[in-house]
Amino acid sequence: MSNAVYMVTGGSGFIGSHLVEKLLANGNEVYVFDTTTLDKAQNLATVKNHPGFHYCEGDIRDKASLKNFWRPEARAIFHLASVVGIKNYIADPLKLIDICVVGTKNLLEIAREHGTRILFSSTSEIFGKNPEVPWDEKCDRVLGPTSVDRWSYSTSKAVCEHMLYGIHRQCGLPFSIVRFFNVYGPRQNPYFVVSQSVYKVLRNEQPLLYDDGKMTRCFTYVEDIVEGVIEAGTNPKAVGEDFNLGNCVEVTMEEVVRTILKEANSGVGYKVFDTVKEYGERYEDIPRRVPKVEKADKLLGWKAKIQLAEGVRRSLEWARNNPWWLKDA
Repeated sequence: MSNAVYMVTGGSGFIGSHLVEKLLANGNEVYVFDTTTLDKAQNLATVKNHPGFHYCEGDIRDKASLKNFWRPEARAIFHLASVVGIKNYIADPLKLIDICVVGTKNLLEIAREHGTRILFSSTSEIFGKNPEVPWDEKCDRVLGPTSVDRWSYSTSKAVCEHMLYGIHRQCGLPFSIVRFFNVYGPRQNPYFVVSQSVYKVLRNEQPLLYDDGKMTRCFTYVEDIVEGVIEAGTNPKAVGEDFNLGNCVEVTMEEVVRTILKEANSGVGYKVFDTVKEYGERYEDIPRRVPKVEKADKLLGWKAKIQLAEGVRRSLEWARNNPWWLKDA
């Protein structure tokens, strides 16, 4: 998988920047598309002078910008551009839907014109609050009412998945879907469970524990995720398939926060965040989110290897060595 051309949308983001680094390290030429100007793309600081790195500032809602960016010779496009973070899609569901659905529709139309293979980054939120865990790729989607903004993200990503399956059946456009389960690691915005806790603890502040902390998740280190993304986006066996990419170890939110406090040797404790008080009826939480990953193992030979304590140690070490990330958000 070396000496090929690849495109990445959302390449200056958390997962996108790690993907770009890995693709370049493997000897490829990488074209990145993102809304951030390159001089402000701190996540790409380590690669912006790489001879195989190319950057295009633009918005996927603007089809003309996408067309100018497009490389017909590319082996595949990794489509990671999106709105992320519960607080962002509660704040502006219209923008979320516009970027996810309209942007992906634009991208698909150009990909169909050139026959370009697509890797689409979806989400474990697709499955909503289905109580029958663990979830395999074909589990039912169980969502709350449309009045709850929380479900706009799941719905938007699901519409994109429908478009991918539909265009594949129409014209054979090669695609793969990956659904991320609670990715964390260096450079992640400090708005998520692990990154928020690391950020606050290293600033000697109390991390937030949402509600009673009994909700469970399966946290997946970004290095593992990137390996799965590349395999799903390049392996011939992955064409036309969807994959859960996640760790199988289920932990409570309270365990996560306590692990970070322990690994940081911090005694600041934590502060309870009341979602009902902060978000009201626009928010609804998911008690458990656990993937089945046998399909990725069987078809791609992929499994998450890095467990929580090790991933937290790596995240803490990186944050200590990168004080820019610890400045006021």
